[in-house]
Amino acid sequence: MDSGIRPTRTARSGRTSRLSTTQPPRTPTSAAPADTGLSRLGLMIRNFAAPTTLITALLFFFGWSHAYWFFDYFGVNSTTLGLTTQDYLMRSQDSLFIPLAASACLFAVYLFCRRMFREHVLPQISPENRRRLVIASMVVGFALVAAGLLTIVISTPLRMIVGAPGLCMVGGIALIVSAVRSRRTAQATTESAEVSSADVLTAGEWGAVFVLVGVGLFWAVADYSAAVGTGRAIEQVETFSEQPSVSVYSDKSLGLAAPGVVELTCPNPDAAYHFRYDGLKLILQSGNQYLLLPTSWNRTHGAAFLLPRSDTNRIDFFPPEAIPPAHSCG
Repeated sequence: MDSGIRPTRTARSGRTSRLSTTQPPRTPTSAAPADTGLSRLGLMIRNFAAPTTLITALLFFFGWSHAYWFFDYFGVNSTTLGLTTQDYLMRSQDSLFIPLAASACLFAVYLFCRRMFREHVLPQISPENRRRLVIASMVVGFALVAAGLLTIVISTPLRMIVGAPGLCMVGGIALIVSAVRSRRTAQATTESAEVSSADVLTAGEWGAVFVLVGVGLFWAVADYSAAVGTGRAIEQVETFSEQPSVSVYSDKSLGLAAPGVVELTCPNPDAAYHFRYDGLKLILQSGNQYLLLPTSWNRTHGAAFLLPRSDTNRIDFFPPEAIPPAHSCG
C-alpha cells in the first residue's frame, strides 16, 4: 500500500530516509519589552540632553545666587567683583549639601511609605473609598500647585518660608500623578487589560510632570541658596571680632572714610607708603580687587570699600586681638 511518502537520498551519505510528517516545534520568542511612555521619555532625554552640562549649569546658577545675596547684604553688586566660574561652583556646594541630603532621605521615606500603603492599607479600602481617596488627592494636589504659583503674583505667607512655594508645587504634582495613575490602573483592571504602572501616562504627560517637578525643585533650591548666602553674610559680620584685622598702606590718600576706620599719615618723606588705614576687615580678594569692610560695619551706616590690587598698595594682616604698630608706614 502506497502511503504517499517517497524515500529521499542524501547527497553526502547516499542513505535513504523518510520525511517526517510532523512539524518541528517552534521556539517561543520572547516578548519585546513594553514601550512605555516613561521609557520613551528617558530615551529622548539621553539623546538631547547632556547630564554633565546640565549639572554644571545648575551648580553655576546656585553658586551665583549664593554669591549675589551674600554680597548684596553688604550693599555690593557681586558682578563688580570679577568672580570666576570656579568661585561660583565652590559656593554652590554650600547651597546644595542640605537640599541633596534632605531630598534623598525624603525620597527613601516616600518609597517606603508608598510600598507599605499599597501592600497593607490599600487592600483594606473598599472601591468606593478608593475613588474618594483619588478625588481627595487630586483636589489637594491642585490646591498645593495653585498655592505655589500664586506666590508669583501676590505676596502670601508661603513667601516667608524658604523654599515653600517650590515644595508645594512638587508635592501637588506628586499627588496629582499618583491619583491619575491609580484611576487609570483601576479602569484598566476593570476592562481586564494588563497595564504597568509606568504605562498609564504617555511620554508627553511624563515630560510635563518632570518639567513641573524640576521647576518646583529648582525654585525651592534657588530660594534656599539665596537664604544661605544672606545667612553666611550675617554670620561673618557677627564674627568680625574673631577674624584677622587688616591695615592698608598706600602712597597716596585713599579717602577711606567710615566709622571705625582710622587714617594715619607717615611723617617720614622717604617712606614707601605715606598713608595707613586701620580698623578694616578683608571679606574677599578676587579679580585683582580687595573687598574691605570697617570693623564696626552695620547695615544702618556701613560702607564697603572695593580696593584695586596694585604695587602702590599693601595689606598687612594682624590677629584679631593684636594692635598694629603705631606710626608705622612701611
